Amino acid sequence: MKWLWVLLLSIISGLFLIKGIELWSVIDHVDGDGIGITFLGFSINDRVLNESISGYALGFTIASIIPFLVAANIALRVKMKKNLNAEKI
Repeated sequence: MKWLWVLLLSIISGLFLIKGIELWSVIDHVDGDGIGITFLGFSINDRVLNESISGYALGFTIASIIPFLVAANIALRVKMKKNLNAEKI
């Protein structure tokens, strides 16, 4: 069950990172009043100004780190617990 959490958190982290990279790459190619930002089908903001896109990109990039660290913590705890049980035998 714990590995399912690790997988789910890793996928969420990857999705956040992909969205952050997408926003970093689209900054120079925005014309008009701005762009609309959606994530997993949810509308975050309908009209983001060109100057604010980098803030959203940074937010998504940093938000990708948090689930990754939680997943790594769970995985390392399981591995350490397994090693401790093996040493007791």
